[in-house]
Amino acid sequence: MDLQTLGASVAASISARVACFPLDTIAIQHASSTRRPIFSVPLHTYYRGIGASILITTPATTVYYCAYRASKDAFIKRLGDNTYSYILAGITAELASSLLWTPLEVIKARLQISRSSQEGRLLYQLRDISNKEGIRGFYRGYGMGLAIYIPFNSIFWAVYENTKKQLPDGWTYSAKIAFSTAASIATAQGVMYPFDLVKTRYQVATSETVTEMTGITGRLSDRGGVRQIVKNVMLESGRMGFYAGLAPRLACSVPSSIITMSVIEYLKPDRPAEE
Repeated sequence: MDLQTLGASVAASISARVACFPLDTIAIQHASSTRRPIFSVPLHTYYRGIGASILITTPATTVYYCAYRASKDAFIKRLGDNTYSYILAGITAELASSLLWTPLEVIKARLQISRSSQEGRLLYQLRDISNKEGIRGFYRGYGMGLAIYIPFNSIFWAVYENTKKQLPDGWTYSAKIAFSTAASIATAQGVMYPFDLVKTRYQVATSETVTEMTGITGRLSDRGGVRQIVKNVMLESGRMGFYAGLAPRLACSVPSSIITMSVIEYLKPDRPAEE
């Protein structure tokens, strides 16, 4: 195992989560139609779930980036240094880490939309999901996640690696990393966000917060499955409803990804020896 990449991934994951978690919470609330006025709740509520997020995200991120670096090297030896190698490495990394990502997303999203201190506790959510849905509840939307994140990662790494190679030689390596990351995450999010929104609503459909809002605010129930969610979004906001929360999502994912890639590339540069 590449210990340098492992250490860089751990540092990158924790740094990005701590810096951008409140923005991530706001984005999740927009996507799940549980948003509230930003200054109507104390700041600390936007950090609900950060402990669970760091706990699960760190090993998932480590597996992901170690798998990407290792598989990228392997594919380049067989296929050459080209887009196909980057895409296949991204798919391999996603498949390797997906069993850790899905439970994280389910738990994290429920904590982030919670409206009470009880619902905002990790142990409460673990028991609630386990009692109501069993182990399947933690993997709610797993197949959907793969269908979204395999193309998402393919787009991200293809844009990132090619952009990094094509930027002017006069740019510093750090500037290349930041620009390439911003371009790749914005492209991937722009293409895949509607599907991610549907997945997010599906993953929190059985949470108490969503159930309460359905009864109080008239928010349409998403318990009927993916088709019902698509119908609900169209009824609530039309086609633009599938992009609800895209702005806060980009406001979170762009700086978060730049921090992640900058830390990883600083601690374990992935560049030709002559640079």
